[in-house]
Amino acid sequence: MRSLALVFGVWATVVAFAQPVEIRMMGGKSWGIPPKEASDPRSQARRAIFEAFHREHPDVRVVNAGGLEVVGNTIESAFLMSMAGDTAPDVFYVNFRQYYSFIEQGFCLPLDPLIDRDPSVLSRISPIVREVLTSYDGRIYAMPWFQVANGLYYRKDHFLEAGLDPAKPPRTWAELHEYAKKLTESKAGRIGFSLAKAYHWSNLLWQAGGEIVVPGEGGYWKAAIASEAGVQALEFYRRLMTDKWVGADGAEKGPAAQDTLSHNTDVQTGKVSMWFSYTNDVMLNTSDINPALLGVARMPAGPGGHANEINAGMWAINSQIRNPAKLEACWKFIRYFAGDEAARVNTVKFVELGLGSLVNPVLLRRYGFGDLATQVDPAFVKANEELFKSGKPEPYGRNCQQVYVVMDGALDRSLLEPDTPAIDILRDTAKEMDEKLLGYTPKEVQQVRRTWAWTILGIVMAGCVVLVWVTISSGKRSANYVAPIRVTPGQWRFFWACLLPAALSIAVWAYYPLVRGLVIAFQDYKLVKGSTWVGLDNFIAVFTQPIFYRAVLNSFLYVGLTILIGFLIPIFLALALNEIPRGKVLFRTLFYLPAMTSPIVIAFLWRQFYDKTDQGLLNVFFSPVIGFINSILGTSLPLTNDWLGNPQLAMFAVVLPGIWAGAGPGSILYLAALKNIPEERYEAADLDGATWLQKIRWITLPGLRPLMLINLLGVFIGGFKAMENVFVLTGGGPLYATHTLGLEVWTNAFMFLKFGYATAAAWVMGAILIGFTLMQIRYLLRMRFGTTPSEAR
Repeated sequence: MRSLALVFGVWATVVAFAQPVEIRMMGGKSWGIPPKEASDPRSQARRAIFEAFHREHPDVRVVNAGGLEVVGNTIESAFLMSMAGDTAPDVFYVNFRQYYSFIEQGFCLPLDPLIDRDPSVLSRISPIVREVLTSYDGRIYAMPWFQVANGLYYRKDHFLEAGLDPAKPPRTWAELHEYAKKLTESKAGRIGFSLAKAYHWSNLLWQAGGEIVVPGEGGYWKAAIASEAGVQALEFYRRLMTDKWVGADGAEKGPAAQDTLSHNTDVQTGKVSMWFSYTNDVMLNTSDINPALLGVARMPAGPGGHANEINAGMWAINSQIRNPAKLEACWKFIRYFAGDEAARVNTVKFVELGLGSLVNPVLLRRYGFGDLATQVDPAFVKANEELFKSGKPEPYGRNCQQVYVVMDGALDRSLLEPDTPAIDILRDTAKEMDEKLLGYTPKEVQQVRRTWAWTILGIVMAGCVVLVWVTISSGKRSANYVAPIRVTPGQWRFFWACLLPAALSIAVWAYYPLVRGLVIAFQDYKLVKGSTWVGLDNFIAVFTQPIFYRAVLNSFLYVGLTILIGFLIPIFLALALNEIPRGKVLFRTLFYLPAMTSPIVIAFLWRQFYDKTDQGLLNVFFSPVIGFINSILGTSLPLTNDWLGNPQLAMFAVVLPGIWAGAGPGSILYLAALKNIPEERYEAADLDGATWLQKIRWITLPGLRPLMLINLLGVFIGGFKAMENVFVLTGGGPLYATHTLGLEVWTNAFMFLKFGYATAAAWVMGAILIGFTLMQIRYLLRMRFGTTPSEAR
C-alpha cells in the first residue's frame, strides 16, 4: 500500500507540473482574446499574437477573465468592481489616466526586478511614454504593448466632393472650421467634423497652449483648465458646435461639427468627414474604413501650436499574485506582447490581410517586407512621426482616471448656457475637479472644516445623550400595559432554534456590511493597500461638495415625480381591471409582464424611444402634433426634442420608464386588495344613491389605505436609491440634472476610487431613509385594521 501511495504521489506531482499555468487576463471586446470568427483586421492580428504565444509557451495558458463589460466613460468600473469583489484578473490593462490611481491602490506589482532580467523589453518604448512610466516613484508598474498618438483623420472622397484638395488637410483652427463648413454643406446629412467629447477636446486645449492638470503640493495634482488657453479652446469648441451660416443655395446651414454619443457610429457609416483618432507604432492607419478613402494628418495648430495626445496600452500584473509559477507566466506573457516577436507577428498578419501599405515601414524592412515599405503613403509616415514628436501624454496624475467625466460637464454647459462666459464655466469645473476628483483642498481650509465638524459632532452626540436620558427618566407604564406571557425554557429553545438561522443570515448579510461600512467611512480606504484613518474628513467632503446637495435634491425630485405621476396610476388601473367584463386574465398578464423584464433592459428600450433624431419613436409621434401647433399658432417650436440632453426634460424622461414598468405589477397588488372590500358596502352605497366617484372616495380608497401607505414607503425608499435608469439613460447628466444619491455613491466608489467618501455618502443617504421609515412605521402602528370603515383607520 505504501508503494502504491508513493507511485500515486509521484504521478500526481508529474501531472501537476505538466499542466500549463493558467493566467486570467482582462477580457472584453478591446483587450481580450478575440474569437476565431472575428473578421476585423485588428482582432485577427491580436488573435494571431495570442496563438503564437501559446505555441512558443505551451506551459502557459491565457484565458479571458469573465465578468461585466461596461462601455463609455465608465469602462474602468468593471475592473474596479472585480478588484473590490476579489475576482480581478492576473494581468490587466492600464492606460495613462489610470496609472497613478492603480499604483496608489496597490493594484500593480512593480516590474523592475523582472525588467532587470531582460532590459531589451524597453527598447520599443517612446521617450514620452517612458517618462510617464517612471514618473510615480522611479519604478515601472506596467509595460506598454502598443503606443498611440491622436491625429486628424479625413475622408478624401468627401474632400473632392466639397472641392477641397485631399493632399492639403487643414493646418490651423481657422482652416479646420472652414473645411468643416464646406464639407457639411457639400451633402445633406454630412457632418464636417466630429468629436467624442472631452477625450478629443483635450487636444484643442493643448493646441491653445493650456494644460489639464499640473503637479501640486503634497503629491496632489491640480486642475489647470481655468486659463486663457482654456477659454480659447472652449470658445473654439462653441463655434464649431453652434455657428451657422447661409449656404450657396441661400438656406441656413450648420453647425459644422457635432459632439454626440453616436460619434463612432457616424464615422463608420460615412456621415463624418473629419475626426480625431489614433495612429500607433505598428499601424499608421487604425481605422476600419477603406484605407484608399482615408487621409491621416498632423492635428491643426491652435494659438499654442501643434499638440496632440499620446497614450499607451499597458499590461500590469496583479500585486496579489503569490504563486511564483503564475508570476513567471504573467511576465512571459507581458514580455512577449511588448517585445519584437509580437511586433513581427503583427506585421506579418497585416501583410497577409493585404494591409501591408498601412504598416510602419521600419517594421516592414525589419521583418523582410522591404518591397512593401516603398508602397506606404509618405504622408502617413510623416504624420505619424510628427504626432509622436508633438504629443503630450494623457493626464496621468493622482486621481486622473476619470478626469474626462468632469470635463464633459464643462462642454455640455458651454452649449446649454451659451451666454455664460467660458472662464466662469472653466473655473467651476476646475473647482469641482480639484475637490471631487483630484482631492486637493488647501490645508488651512481643511483645518477650519475639521474644527467645525468635530464641534457639530459633539453637539449632536450631546443631544442624543440628553434625548435618551429624558426618554428613560420620563418613561411610564402605559395604562393599557399587558403583563408578558410566561414562556417555559423549552419554548425559549424552540423560538431560538427557529429564529437563529434568520438572525445569523441578517447579521452576516446586512449588519456586518453596515458596521464594516461605518469603519470605511472614517478611512482613506484602499482595496489592496493598507487603509489610513482620516477621522471626519470623508463626511466633511460629503457636506462641502455642492454636487452632493444637488444629488440629494435630485433624489427628492426623482421620488416626488415618481409619486406624483405614478403612485395613483396602479390604483386606477386596478379599478379598471376589476370592472372589465371579459379578458381579465389576459389583461392582468399583459400588465404584469414588465415585472418579468430586467429594469436595465427596460431602460435600454426606452433609450431607443428617446432617440433625439427624427427617427426616435417619441419624436416620430410628437412631430406631427408640434407641426400642427406651429401652423395654428404661428410658433416655431422644434419638431424634434433631445429628451435626455435637455436638463429641463431629463429627469422626467428618466422617471417615466420606471412608472411604465411598475404600473402593471402594482395594479395586481391593488386588485387583490380590492377583493377584500365587502360588496355589501357598495350595495349600501348604491341604495343611498352614491355616484361612482363617491364610492371610490368613501369606500375604495379607505379600504386600500393600509396598502397605499406601505407602497408609499416602498416607493420612497426605492426611488431614493434609484440608479439603474439614471446610469443607462443619462449617466447623471446633462449638467448633473439627473445625478442622484445612488449614482453619487457608485461613481465615487467605482469610478473615482474614493471608497471612504462613497461610504460616508451612503450613510447620509441611509440616515435620510431611516428617518422617513421611522415616521412611516409610527404612523402605520397607530392604524387600526378592521372590517368596517369605522374600524379601519
